Amino acid sequence: MDSKLSSLRILILEDQLFQRLVAEQVVAGLNIQLLLTAETSEDALQQLQEKGPVDLVLCDLDLPGMDGIEFIRHLANQKLADGVIVLSAMDASIIRTVEDMSQALGLKSLGHLPKPIHRNHLREMLEVYVNGETFDSFKPLLPSEQLLNEQELEEAVEQHQFILHYQPKVLLNDGQLIAVEALVRWQHPDLGLIHPVHFIPMMESSGMIEPLTINMIDLALIQIKAWQQQGREIPISINISATMLSNTSLPDMLMKKTKGMNIPPALLNLEITESSSISDVALALETLARFKLHGFALSIDDFGTGYASMQQLNRIPFSELKIDQSFVSNACKDDTHKAIVESNIHLAHRLNMQTVGEGVETQEDWQMLHDLNCDIAQGYFIARPMPADTLLGWEKQWLSKQPITPHKPAL
Repeated sequence: MDSKLSSLRILILEDQLFQRLVAEQVVAGLNIQLLLTAETSEDALQQLQEKGPVDLVLCDLDLPGMDGIEFIRHLANQKLADGVIVLSAMDASIIRTVEDMSQALGLKSLGHLPKPIHRNHLREMLEVYVNGETFDSFKPLLPSEQLLNEQELEEAVEQHQFILHYQPKVLLNDGQLIAVEALVRWQHPDLGLIHPVHFIPMMESSGMIEPLTINMIDLALIQIKAWQQQGREIPISINISATMLSNTSLPDMLMKKTKGMNIPPALLNLEITESSSISDVALALETLARFKLHGFALSIDDFGTGYASMQQLNRIPFSELKIDQSFVSNACKDDTHKAIVESNIHLAHRLNMQTVGEGVETQEDWQMLHDLNCDIAQGYFIARPMPADTLLGWEKQWLSKQPITPHKPAL
């Protein structure tokens, strides 16, 4: 996680208690400087007037008393925030109008998030904000006249405008490349490379996430085959939305694809986000069990950030546990986070699972994970996501660094 996040001041405006608590938990897990919450617009304005402006407001629209749209106007006129993220499941046209209005009022509009908030989506938005431009040279914000809509997204899927970048996963004991995670990017014909924070929430809410994911799996398999032809077998992890798990035909579809390309299923690692909601548990368990039966690797992503961690581990035959970067990036300076990381590693090893520490940003993070016997590291200390054709060049440069294997301190 970018250390700049620790300087952020954020207010959450949400009238529904459950949604407010979920949002508060997600934001608090990112270890920002100040977090305020409010149930009404009037309370939010009073807090901001008393405690001073914040960087960002996460704002619901349908509120009792003063609605969120009017609140945003007051927020801008009184200069009580720098930017706003809309929290709403309302019609997309209303949300786009509010985002447009926010920018016209001089606020930075980072987009919208469906409820309940997903940690990864929020974290990506905050990274967009604190860096002024997105990582990997993405555009930080889309001009108001170029706001994206569902028709554009559907056409982009049909025209194969989405591409994959790959982030290396390396062994902590010797630094060797062991796998990569595939991350989707939109190669827009006019706007250039667009960060997923701008399109994934809309794709999930509109039902387009499944065709996009199938396209991304096809790209990943093509890349695995290309590396095989170069004499390398590099597994690729790819995220599977929980909404897709009720499709029990997925295992057969992927088996057909891998068999047709003569690719071992184990080279495709399907990552399931632990905090994602599963609508039909029985169908999801069938799908996941059949994935495992046919040799696909299963990974539980962002472990510890949801509500049913132990139940998920008990129900689903995962082979890999990914420790969320909100714990990893703070473990060197926070004993509680370090204890959580250590406990997760110990639990995973007892269950014969490999562990991946996400968000490794510094040598200290690397050393800490190594000392706690974590298996694999992933993060910007190692490499940012990159196009496939640059991966092997990166690997050569990475392995030339000395030392890449830290030593354990003497006892």
